[in-house]
Amino acid sequence: MRCWGPWLAALAVTGSIFWYLLSQIDPANLIDTAVSMQPRHLWVFVVLLLAGVVARATRFWLLLGRTVPLTLLTLIVMARNLFIDLLPARLGELSYVYLLTNRAGRPAEDGLTSMFLSVLFDVVAIAPLLLVAVLVVGSGENISAPTLAAAAIVIGLVAFGLMKAAVPIGGSIVDLLSQSSTRPSSWQSKGLRFIAHTVSALHDVERRHVFGQVLLISMVVRLCKFGSYYFLVLAIMGPLGYTPESLGFFRVFLGVVSAELVAVFPIHGIGGFGTFEAAWALSFSQLGFSTEDAILSGILAHATSQVVEYSLGGCALLYVMRPRATRT
Repeated sequence: MRCWGPWLAALAVTGSIFWYLLSQIDPANLIDTAVSMQPRHLWVFVVLLLAGVVARATRFWLLLGRTVPLTLLTLIVMARNLFIDLLPARLGELSYVYLLTNRAGRPAEDGLTSMFLSVLFDVVAIAPLLLVAVLVVGSGENISAPTLAAAAIVIGLVAFGLMKAAVPIGGSIVDLLSQSSTRPSSWQSKGLRFIAHTVSALHDVERRHVFGQVLLISMVVRLCKFGSYYFLVLAIMGPLGYTPESLGFFRVFLGVVSAELVAVFPIHGIGGFGTFEAAWALSFSQLGFSTEDAILSGILAHATSQVVEYSLGGCALLYVMRPRATRT
């Protein structure tokens, strides 16, 4: 936070990308499209967004063994969503661990375990949706549909394999480090205890046999997220002459997935602005939208979603971090 270099670089990325994107469209069309967005579809977007927040909180609730109130977890998830959007490379995920530790009184190992598993479950849940989308919609001009379908299957299998192998691999690492002949330093001892506690927490989740329930909820989380984006895109592009049939859920799904992949990269605009819009415009153009419509929808979809999530996340963060917040 005290180093200005990364912030100036992010600002430069955002400014340069927006300069290029706005040079490709008429800014007056951007304003006209924003004013004409359809309210009924915007409300559906907000409802599905909130449903996804509750579903994600429910998943954490199950992974944590129902030890944290669901209401508090819902507020923590809202605050987490705020930091996910602000920070690059998914570093905002760590805000969940911090809030869970400091506001819910749970060990950091429990937070890391539930975060690790939730990310893997997200990947496992998105793999079949990605496969179906590729089969229904096809792909762009540069990548073949069979290649994308094979990638979706491999991604899902790798995530599932990591989920099942985490406990034995972690246990082997702990045993190997414990049997080392050299005397560990203090930080190595702390690291070893931390890994052992994390492996124990993973084993506890596995022992409670909640993986099936969590996987089902993960599917709901993904459907709510991409369903909300579908209605957001419909609210933006409906006045431009697009119908639900011409948009297609899986077509929008592929475009949004491609745009969201930018969030894992270390290169990031301020709040994701610029990088997200560029990836959105590129992916939607590949899916058959005109360049202007792809840019318009990307800018407005990101701005609208950020306004909603920043508002919800900011209010939730203020409430959770209030001085007299009760720890449970």
